[in-house]
Order: sequence, then C-alpha cells, then structure tokens
Amino acid sequence: MQRRKTNLKLLTLIFLMLLCNMIYAQSNYLHKRINLSFTDIPLDKALTQISQAGNFTFSYNSKNFDEQQLVSLNVEDKTIARSLDQLFDHSVNYKVVGSHVILMKKNPPELLNNDNRPNEYILTGYVIDSQTGEKIKEATVYEVDGRIVSLSNSEGFYSLTVPSEKDVHGLSYSKQGYLDTVIMVEPAYKSSFTIYLNPKNISVQKIESVNPKLEDLHNRPMVEMLIPKESKIISDNLVIHDNRKFQISLIPFIGTNRELSGSVDNSLSFNVLAGYSGGVNGFELGGLLNIVRRNMHGSQIAGIANLVGGNTNPFQLAGLFNLNGGSVTGTQIAGMSNVVLDTLNGVQIAGFNNTLHGYMNGVQLSGFNNVTTQNVDGVQLTGFANVALKDVKFGQVAGFANYCNHVDGGQLSGFANVAKGDVNWGQASGFANYGNSVKGFQIAGFANVSANEVSGGQIAGFGNYGKTGGKYQIAGYANIAMEEINGIQLAPMNYAKKVKGYQLGIFNVSDTVESGLPIGLFSFVKKGFHRFEISTNDVFYINAAYKLGVQKLYNSIRFGSDFSENLAVGYGIGTQFTMNNKFRFNLELSSDLIFETDSIDLQVSSDLTFESSSFHVIGTLNKLTTSFDYNLTQKISIFIGPSLNVSVISFDNTTNSFPNIAPYSFYNETFSNTQVKMWIGGIFGASFTL
Repeated sequence: MQRRKTNLKLLTLIFLMLLCNMIYAQSNYLHKRINLSFTDIPLDKALTQISQAGNFTFSYNSKNFDEQQLVSLNVEDKTIARSLDQLFDHSVNYKVVGSHVILMKKNPPELLNNDNRPNEYILTGYVIDSQTGEKIKEATVYEVDGRIVSLSNSEGFYSLTVPSEKDVHGLSYSKQGYLDTVIMVEPAYKSSFTIYLNPKNISVQKIESVNPKLEDLHNRPMVEMLIPKESKIISDNLVIHDNRKFQISLIPFIGTNRELSGSVDNSLSFNVLAGYSGGVNGFELGGLLNIVRRNMHGSQIAGIANLVGGNTNPFQLAGLFNLNGGSVTGTQIAGMSNVVLDTLNGVQIAGFNNTLHGYMNGVQLSGFNNVTTQNVDGVQLTGFANVALKDVKFGQVAGFANYCNHVDGGQLSGFANVAKGDVNWGQASGFANYGNSVKGFQIAGFANVSANEVSGGQIAGFGNYGKTGGKYQIAGYANIAMEEINGIQLAPMNYAKKVKGYQLGIFNVSDTVESGLPIGLFSFVKKGFHRFEISTNDVFYINAAYKLGVQKLYNSIRFGSDFSENLAVGYGIGTQFTMNNKFRFNLELSSDLIFETDSIDLQVSSDLTFESSSFHVIGTLNKLTTSFDYNLTQKISIFIGPSLNVSVISFDNTTNSFPNIAPYSFYNETFSNTQVKMWIGGIFGASFTL
C-alpha cells in the first residue's frame, strides 16, 4: 500500500510539472490585439469597425441585439475578446468558427412559449455551389452551441437534429475550398435552409491549420487506418477555435469529443489506446498513440507514437517514434525515430534515426543517423552518420560519416566527412575529408581533399589535395596544391604550382617559388634553377653534373671518370650568390660513390646489348667546394675554385691494400678496414643555364 501511495505521489508530481509547461495560446481572432476609439455610434457600425480591424466577420441574431444602440469604446493594444467584454459589459459569449466570430447573449429574451415547445427540432436543407449551382457533398453543418455536427450526402442534402433548449441556434456551413457561412436560425419558425457557398480564390486562400508545405497528416497510413473518414472530413472542413478543458478517448472515434475530435483543442487529453484531437494546449497521455491534427503546446507522452500535423512545443516522448508536420520547439525523445517536416528549435533524441525536413536550431542525437534537409544551426551527434543537405553552423559528430553543404563549425567522424561547400573551422576523420574550401583544418587518417582554397591546414596519413595548400600540408606520402602553398608542405612527395613557404620532402615539385625554399633530396622548380656543368678536378678528369632547385638551395646529380679504372656517381646540395652581373659565388657539399672496374670499355654486341666488366664500390669521396662563376653570356659561364676533399676507402682483400685516389694528403688515418685521407684540390669547368 505504501508503494502505491508513493507511485501515486510521483505520478501526481510529474503531472503537475507537466502542467506548468502548458501554453494556452490559440490562433483565433479573439486573441488579436487592436487599437480603436469611437464615441456614441450605432452598435452595427461599431461591430463593423472591430471586424475590419480583426479581419473577420461577426454573426449574431439581430433580434437579440439593438443594432441602433449608441455605444462607445476606447482601447489600445487590447485583445478583441477584452474589447468586446468592455463593449457589451460581459453580457455576451463569443465563439470562433472559421472566419466568423459568433455573438450569443448570455441571457437572451424568451421568444417562444415554453409550454408548447417540442423536445427537439430537425433542420434540413441543401448545400450548393454558388457559382455552378452544383450540390456540394460532404459539407459540414455544425450547430455552434450544442456542438452537433452533420455531413451533406452525395445530393448535397443534410439533416441535423438540435435540442429545443434555446430559441436561436448558430449554424456553420463549411467545406474545404469554399468560404464558410454562419447563420442564426429559429427552428420554431423555419426548419429548412438551403445554403450557397462561395468557392475560395485559391491564390489568396489562407490555410488555417497546417503549413501548406507539409504533407497532410490524414494521408499517413496509421492515421488512415485508425480515424474514420467522416471524422477526417469534418476536421478538414471545420475550423473552430474551441478549447475544451478535458477529453478522454478509448480510440479516435470513441471519446468525449465524438465527431468533433479533430476540430477542437484540449487542455488535458487522455487516450486509453489511441486518440485524435484538433490541438492540445496542456498535457496529453496516450497508452499507444496520440494524433493531433494542428498544434501541440505542452507535453505529450505515448507508449508507441505521437503524430502531430502542426507545431510542437515543448516536449514529446514516445516509445517508438514521433512524427511532426510542423515545427518543433523543445525536446523530442523516441525509442526509434523522430521525424519533423518543418523546423526544429531544440533537441531530438532517438535510438535509431532523427529526420528533419526543415531547419534545425539545436541538437540531433541518435544511435544510428541524423538527417536534415535544410540548415543545421547546432549539432548533429550520432553513432553512424549525419546528413545535412544544406549548411551546418556548429558541428557534426558521427561514428562513421558526416555530410553537409557548408560547415561554419566542424565535422568529426570515425570514417569520412564530406562538405560540398566551405568548411570554416575544421574536419577530422579516421579515413578521409572532403570540402569545397577549408578556412580551418582537415585531419584524416588517409586523405584530405579540398576542391578550392585551404587557408588553414591539412594533415593526413597518406595524402592531401587542395587548390591552395593553406598554412600547412602534412602527409605520410604526398601533398598536392594545384595553385599555391602559403606555408609548409611536409611529405615524402610535395607538389605546388606556386610556393610561398617551404616544401620539405624527398621529392618536391613546383612551377614557381616566390618565397621560401624547397628542401629535399630532389626539388624540381620549373621556373627555377636548372644548370648543366662539365668540369675537371684533381681526381676525375671528366665530370658532368645536373643542378636543379632554386638559386638559394639546389640539388645536384653528378657523374665522373678518371679514364682508368674508377667511376663516380654522386649527389650534392649547394647555394649560389650573385655578386654582380658577371660574377657569382657557389658553395656546394657533395658525396660521390667510387666504383672500380678492371675495364671500362663498353662493347656493343650484335644483338645491340651493352657488355661491360663488373663494378664494385671501393669507397666515397666527399667534397666541400667553393667556386666563382664568370658569365660569358647570359646562359654560359666558366667557373673555378678550390675544394676540401675527404676520401673514405675500404680495404681491398684481392690486392691486400687500400685503393688510392688521392693525389696527396695532409691527413691520412686508418681505422680498422677503412682509410681516411684529406687534401685540398680544385675544380674548373663550364656551365650552361637551361
């Protein structure tokens, strides 16, 4: 018993907390604020001014109102309801049906002899198209005060039974695509009424309930299955602003609101299994399913699903899914899926999927994926994938992949990020990133691609590609900047059309180096330093070298021969300084592999193959060379200068000696099987600028 009391207290507390979130705003004319002032004018003219200010029509029984009575009113920023209370001194009730505000006296004068009055009246008639004269089927006839409703048949004929408690009844005639009409009738004097409805001008038609961009809630399979056709027709035809404090339903067509379920709003709505209502302004609880045709203001909880045709705020909770045709402001929580066909200003949480067909300003959180067809001004967070067909302002976080147009924030995923537009902050993924242009950074385990500018940087395990390389490109294999790099490229292979910074790698390729340096084993600059040299020195009588890179730092590939038994193949780096128009100074560090052979004659056999004796390496020759260039022409120069030579020669077991390539030495030391000699030599040659 104590546990039951505790549970009851807990439910009561939750219920009261939910009631605190109720929002009672209704979209009806009585809530519109107006500014009006008039003194001593007839009542009918006063009502005309008020209706024009509110853009609606008054309907009332003229027998209950003295239209020539002089009235006065002075209101500023007051609702029409309060203005009417002031005008009539609280003696009139108001009902909003379609585009009409119906005035009904609280204590109307007696028009009939009560002793002779029957218990009820039957009202009949036809509903006809005023333009074509055709009978209108499935038009709704609604008795305003008694909340009695009927539909016209295929011949446009209707029959409505009303009680005789009141002498005057307000009847509303409505049909989708037609302007509604309200009349005041006295059944005692007349029981047949033929009504002509005017077709709406579609180009200026005002949609009262649901945003016209949204799909009709009634077309949903679950709604089609549960809600009778007559109830859906009535709710489509009849637009009333009637908020009832309480309703209870077993299923949509069995409840306290009966046929009017889809036309009226409820403050408290309880659905044992499933329910259907026009709107909710408070709290709704459904054992299985809640269906709301218009707006849901408050809190909504369902065992399986909530379906709302209009806007929702601030809270929805469903065991399986939430489906909203309008916007959501607040929080949606579902065990499987949340779907919003308009905008989201809040949070979507689902174990499987969140889908938003409009804009999002908030957070989408799911165990599988999030989809937004418009902009995301918040965060998408999921275990698998995020998709935003337009822009993301803050960020996307996914276990697998992210996709969007522009990203003002960042994308973080376990596999890949794709931004068709610009990335203004960054992308980080386990495999690859793609962005049209990146103003921040890209970090990927494999590759980064930017179709245009990268103003920040790219870091990848394999490669980076960008139209411009930004401040840095760092990769395990290759960097490519199709236009220019404005910072550093660091990878075994680097390419940039224009370099304004540094290329650090084994192979560097560029068209132009405007500032900075390519630093690597081989740096090829198309519009850079290209020089072919033929020279002689104190060891090798003939040498050829190709130098490439830039003047500040170039690489050289070298070949040499002493016309005897030794050949040299080497590599070097150097720099060149321009002294004046005729003289340049060169400083170069090089290292050559020395090959020894018994014969260096190469014989061409009859089958055009080269024959030669075997080569083997005997050591290295390392040089620090300085030289001066003298320009004979713009492209031809001669050069001469001294060099410091260091030879490192291995012991030759076949001759039991160290091969000697040094003409002399001022340093000669033997370390185990290695001999080191040092001497000063020289170089002389000619160069050709390519």
